[in-house]
Amino acid sequence: MPLLKLLHFASLLCWCGTLLYLPALVAAGTRQTSALFYRDHAHLTRMVFTLVGTPAALIAIGSGTALFLRDGILAGWLIVKLSTVAGMVLCHALCGVMVLHIERSPEQSVNLRCLFLGIAIATFITATLWLVLAKPF
Repeated sequence: MPLLKLLHFASLLCWCGTLLYLPALVAAGTRQTSALFYRDHAHLTRMVFTLVGTPAALIAIGSGTALFLRDGILAGWLIVKLSTVAGMVLCHALCGVMVLHIERSPEQSVNLRCLFLGIAIATFITATLWLVLAKPF
């Protein structure tokens, strides 16, 4: 049981860190003019998204679901927490769209979109953390 919680916390930490890092990584990729930089940066961004962020998200969601099913708790705060996690999933998908966007047209600046996405991600992560820490026992 403690190992399942450890797996959930570790994967959640990795997923949230990747989510916070990806908008900045995407925005940084549009500031250079070298074609070689674009190719290498797009490859790095895709690798971070597909090899770090997505597996961590799947493990975090899977282990969280297992913890939820094990405890059998269905309360109002849990529904709200799952809604904020759904917002994080949506932001994860939007990060994937941004990665694809800079691969197709790297010259276009996406700084404003990355800023708004980063703010949304930070808001959802903060709300989720607050809901977990304010959980009634």
